[in-house]
Amino acid sequence: MSLRNLKELTIIAKEAFSKTFLVAKSLCFLHVTNTHVFTVASLYGPSMLPTFNLTGDWALAERFSHKLGKVGAGDIVILKSPVEPRKIMTKRVMGVEGDSVTYVVEPKNSDRTETIVVPKGHIWVEGDNIYNSKDSRNFGAVPYGLLRGKMLWKLDFSALLRSNASANLNSRDLWGSSANRSAETGEEKNTSPG
Repeated sequence: MSLRNLKELTIIAKEAFSKTFLVAKSLCFLHVTNTHVFTVASLYGPSMLPTFNLTGDWALAERFSHKLGKVGAGDIVILKSPVEPRKIMTKRVMGVEGDSVTYVVEPKNSDRTETIVVPKGHIWVEGDNIYNSKDSRNFGAVPYGLLRGKMLWKLDFSALLRSNASANLNSRDLWGSSANRSAETGEEKNTSPG
């Protein structure tokens, strides 16, 4: 092997190492961001109907406010199931520690309600579709430690695809409400200024 070939091989090896290192740094950044800052969640199942569809919905969730105790009633959260630890669930917070929560015990069979006070370090979660949801009514209050994130936006990719590249999207478009209304009525949205 000549000296010239050795120099070329050294240059190629340095470039390969540099690109590999860049890819590794990028993957580490994505992992840390996904684990501790933001994540995109794929949602499925009937428990959050009508807020989310049975399949195909995506949402952007942040992963830090629950660690700071910034989760409140009405928030939609991602959490580990207390009865199936490998399962991740999406539910709405109905109450936080110290809150008094009244819930329908068996919505399919009766209107009987019970009231509980959420214990310290716990939250009470329920699915929006109370007739088809396994939630705190079944397994009780959930420890804060099982929370994995809080939903920020429902991502409606079909609205993004329907919009042209120059359209200004607002949060209503991301939640799908104004985009769906336009699709149902057959009206076109005027997104140009003025």
